[in-house]
Amino acid sequence: MTDETAPLRRKPPRPKPLAEEVRRVLASVGLPGSDTAERDRAHGVVVTDAEDGAVFVEWFTSRTLRETAATEQREAIIQGPAALLHRDGRSHMHHAIAAVLRAHGSMKADLLADQGVLVKRLPDILTREPAPLDLPPTADHNTGQSGGEVLSEAPTPMRGFLIDEDDEDGDR
Repeated sequence: MTDETAPLRRKPPRPKPLAEEVRRVLASVGLPGSDTAERDRAHGVVVTDAEDGAVFVEWFTSRTLRETAATEQREAIIQGPAALLHRDGRSHMHHAIAAVLRAHGSMKADLLADQGVLVKRLPDILTREPAPLDLPPTADHNTGQSGGEVLSEAPTPMRGFLIDEDDEDGDR
């Protein structure tokens, strides 16, 4: 016996890989992705896989700034301007990246002691269907009415400006 409904049933769409989704979200707010994941050459956002389906996101400042900060450290200039800029820039960018990903809504982003951001996908949260009373009123396209009200009589800030209150039939 064949199942006639088999062609009609579809599997639910699989979510995009988390790393791909994180890159897309960060690119959508203007953060450049690095063209390499090699730490010594990377510049911009680097997304790497972590355990349990999570990803690790890290911001790399320019190679010039990193090299200058390293030179300051070798010369024992602990609080040198390049070192401070490098450290503070990374810290601020990691906080910003975490905030962007949290605002996206489907991800949990945890800062890891200014080393980067660990991102996990939040489980799907089922929401109840809105009751008809919860929905905003809509117009009946046939009658032009919404719940017994004529839309031209609905209170608006422009009432009297766009619709003359003395004009009964709507003709001018």
